[in-house]
Amino acid sequence: MYKQKLAAASFVRKSKLIIGLDLVADMCTPSGRRAERDRVESKALSVINATADYAAAYKFNRHLVLPVGLFDGVPKLLDAIHDLGLSAIMDCKINDIGDTNAQIATSYFDAGFDAVIANPFVGWDGGLEPVYSVARKKDAGVITLCYMSHPAANEGYGLYATQDEKGKDTEPMYKIFARRARIWESDGVIVGATYPEIIREVRKILGADIPIISPGVGAQGASAKEAIDAGASYIIAARSIVNADDPSAAARSLVDEMR
Repeated sequence: MYKQKLAAASFVRKSKLIIGLDLVADMCTPSGRRAERDRVESKALSVINATADYAAAYKFNRHLVLPVGLFDGVPKLLDAIHDLGLSAIMDCKINDIGDTNAQIATSYFDAGFDAVIANPFVGWDGGLEPVYSVARKKDAGVITLCYMSHPAANEGYGLYATQDEKGKDTEPMYKIFARRARIWESDGVIVGATYPEIIREVRKILGADIPIISPGVGAQGASAKEAIDAGASYIIAARSIVNADDPSAAARSLVDEMR
């Protein structure tokens, strides 16, 4: 399972840091789209090589995949990550009907990604079940959202809902999603490092079985140490590393903080 692969890399590197390659491309640049694509791809490769000693894994999102190309430049970056003994997560937040979700997951796994992030709001039957099915066939992972890191996360993941027809026993959606992650055997859940109190609540539900992955460290102001102390298994930092003058030093600083 992917969570075991991630844990193994974390143990070898002595790191709980997942680095987000949130590089921004200006595809309307006067130098041309091809030149900008090449620049961003080169920058991503440079960050990977500079930070590999401090990374447990890397996370991609659409910032990088759209300009570089899923079956063009992205596989080159994934090959570099895999050659270093590390893995890559695609932060695509899959959130559609089952057939579409299956096609999305298949494309990312065929490109070389080791895991995808999905949104549990769409439910299981005709929603995320096909994603898990595809992932298991390809020995890949599925990580589900539980509580995001931005200020308005409470407007969705913090809404109260009930599981019975009488409308009793309401609880916030993030607790429901944590329980679903256990039932679905997710390879991890996302809980923003900006909300350590929610990390603690989710950890109580998950126990030690499912890792909590916490974005929001660095540019969003969350503390890596507070997130880990609250129960996070890994933290995600992106802009504070990829935009740093010295990405290696920025990554090392976060790893040292968690240690």
